[in-house]
Amino acid sequence: MVPHIVRYGLLSTAQIGLNAHLPASRESEASEIVSISSRTVEKAKQAAERHDIDRWYGSYEEQLLDPGVDAVINALPNSMHCEWTVKAAEAGKHVLCEKPLAVSAAECQRMIDAANANNVVLVEAFTHRWNPHMRKARQLVAEGAIGEIQTVDSALCFNVIEPEGNIRFSKALAGGALRDAGSYAVYAIRFVMSAEPTNVIGYSHDSGNWGIDTTFAGTMKFSNGAIGNITTNMQQPFRCFITIHGSYGRIEIPNMFDDSGPIVIKKGDGRTSQDDQVIAVQAPNRFLVQLDEFTRCVLGAKKPEFPAEDGLANTAVLEAFYQSANSGASVSLAI
Repeated sequence: MVPHIVRYGLLSTAQIGLNAHLPASRESEASEIVSISSRTVEKAKQAAERHDIDRWYGSYEEQLLDPGVDAVINALPNSMHCEWTVKAAEAGKHVLCEKPLAVSAAECQRMIDAANANNVVLVEAFTHRWNPHMRKARQLVAEGAIGEIQTVDSALCFNVIEPEGNIRFSKALAGGALRDAGSYAVYAIRFVMSAEPTNVIGYSHDSGNWGIDTTFAGTMKFSNGAIGNITTNMQQPFRCFITIHGSYGRIEIPNMFDDSGPIVIKKGDGRTSQDDQVIAVQAPNRFLVQLDEFTRCVLGAKKPEFPAEDGLANTAVLEAFYQSANSGASVSLAI
């Protein structure tokens, strides 16, 4: 028997959809992207023809009315995630929503309530949690392999060559380094710790009067005493790492986005590398793994390993960081 295919629509012509989700769908046995929408029919048609997508729509509303679409991938700008996820849910479409899930915890809850009310699946798209090295680090921390975790450092920084017109630099579209890139660093620390921070303090800088943060640095404190530090920037050379420091060892992932990249485990005093353990495994396309898992959830074969409430928790940390940066004070999070 041929398995049922989940038919997806790309909500927007964003590059993450065309360059990552679309290739993943073509590797998937049970997922197919059948349509794409934009604010103009010309842009949607151009993207569809260039990427061999069957149907295109000049409005998001029209796409949501298509009975031939079972689910949508919401890759709209951050400020639009809530509105169009709620509308998609009300139209009976399942939603895989790009990160951050929304710009506030309250918006996330609206999205979750809409998904529950309409019996559709909602998941935040954070692909690096499917990387084997991230999962291995999470396992080692849980097993106490490097002792009591004391500090964790994570960063995602890159250089936007032409910020003018880039949505990451748009205040109206809820851009900014923390939401766009820092959300990965925040998520990585929460992921490997398998815990939520109790307090955060953050600092931001706007390099060009954009109205958003081009640099953000912050600290998260956990109930066990561990302290997590995040750094993100949109105007410096690329780096994307996490380092976990325990009482008798350290775990290093030099590049969280390198699917098959190494995880380095250091024991002892850390001054020499002769006893380092380096683990590198061939990994599948993380966008494919994510899409296949979401499709199985839509088909009722399983429940999401990381439901939308996980996206709400991450957004709550981002929101608290912004509150701290604006007030200059530490912000507590409800546990």
